[in-house]
Amino acid sequence: MPRKRMFWLHVKKSAGMSTRALLRPYYTEVDRGIKPKTFIQASPDEYNDILNNYRVVLGDYQFKRCLFAKTYLYPDWEDIYSFAFSREPVDRCISMFRYLYWKDVGVIGRLLRSFKKGLASRRVFTTSYAFDVFLDHVREARSSASIYEPLGLVFTTHTAPMWDDVTDYDGKILLTQIFRLEAMVEGINKVFRECGIDHSIEHSGVRINASRKDWTYAPTRRQIGIIEEIYPKDFELYEAAGRSCPSKI
Repeated sequence: MPRKRMFWLHVKKSAGMSTRALLRPYYTEVDRGIKPKTFIQASPDEYNDILNNYRVVLGDYQFKRCLFAKTYLYPDWEDIYSFAFSREPVDRCISMFRYLYWKDVGVIGRLLRSFKKGLASRRVFTTSYAFDVFLDHVREARSSASIYEPLGLVFTTHTAPMWDDVTDYDGKILLTQIFRLEAMVEGINKVFRECGIDHSIEHSGVRINASRKDWTYAPTRRQIGIIEEIYPKDFELYEAAGRSCPSKI
């Protein structure tokens, strides 16, 4: 069977490192950090990993990566097996919070300033309060005209909704398949079959969301309601992925 080209859209905080490891050597990786490649200097087999690098700015297509790929990178887009993994939105949001809270990308400074205000008003600086501040920043990022506000490109891209990246301007989903993150192994094996790749992976040794084992946070009902307001379409994607592709394929 002729091999069909694959395309994987990396949705931030959805097991990107694990997915890359499982797709090797059929997914071509490039330097994404020290000297990131750009499309003009790359070969077509490197386009996918370049597009998955948040440091590569796409202008008006910044949060329309599938549409960018279809429009500018792959004239044979309809013949490509394109896929992504949908993480349960509340779980993904907690992962964003953990990553961006402990990584110094500007969030710490803002939280410290909020902490000082909290002291002045006798508010208690708790994890719940920090999560409230985080959600305020996420909402601000969604309404900002700049991809660098309020806390820089790392924050804006890592908290971006999945929906925008997988659809065109009419709301049509551009990917061949969206799998739930918990169905990663089954999903990748299906991709391999569809692409004519004589290889499969086993569940043993595959760790998804390992970082959550030593740290977690349970949002309040009010906070979950805010997450639902910010990411309504992502909840739809996750539910649809469960209906169209259950965890056992």
